[in-house]
Amino acid sequence: MTIPVFNLSGKDLTPIELDKKVFGAKLNPQLIAQAVRVYLSNQRSSSAHTKTRGEVQGSTRKIYKQKGTGRARHGSIRAPIFVGGGIAHGPDGTQNYKLKMPSKMVKVALLSILSQKAHSKLISAVKGSKDASGKTKEIATLISKIAPKDKILLVTEPGQTKFRLSARNIDRVLVATTSSLNVYQMTVCPNVIFTTEALVALETKYAA
Repeated sequence: MTIPVFNLSGKDLTPIELDKKVFGAKLNPQLIAQAVRVYLSNQRSSSAHTKTRGEVQGSTRKIYKQKGTGRARHGSIRAPIFVGGGIAHGPDGTQNYKLKMPSKMVKVALLSILSQKAHSKLISAVKGSKDASGKTKEIATLISKIAPKDKILLVTEPGQTKFRLSARNIDRVLVATTSSLNVYQMTVCPNVIFTTEALVALETKYAA
């Protein structure tokens, strides 16, 4: 299986043959969905906090006498049963939404979606990223030729600073490195563009 390769001007170059160990995995939609769910859950913050009957403002006096009114027996106006009272069993800011997924399962999920995108011809590569000028216009022109409409995941290497910084200004481009690449990014971006260096690094990392 090959993918198209472009230079910074958007000109077609010789296609690259993909490593079957990385891009020939079997599709596993259940595992992909699990990886996305774990990722999103780990992004949640436990900021929600409601006040209990001991924390809300209100008088501590008994709201009416115990007997003789014909009404139910009540003490505090701050009880959860009253409007403006405390919240029973609400979030207190200590919720833990963290989930864990074995690294082997994460790897299988990532290779699964990479293979699916390669099979659907949604992966391409860019050669010569080290020669990038650092101007956003250059990268915008390039991606408009590769994928004119859809959102793009651009995968680079840490040393390709100019290329990465000029691309992240574009609204429909999400920039990642081979070390930070995850399944969620792959699901929200239909098209994936690797720099040739990032593609080599990815295959070296996961082909073993």
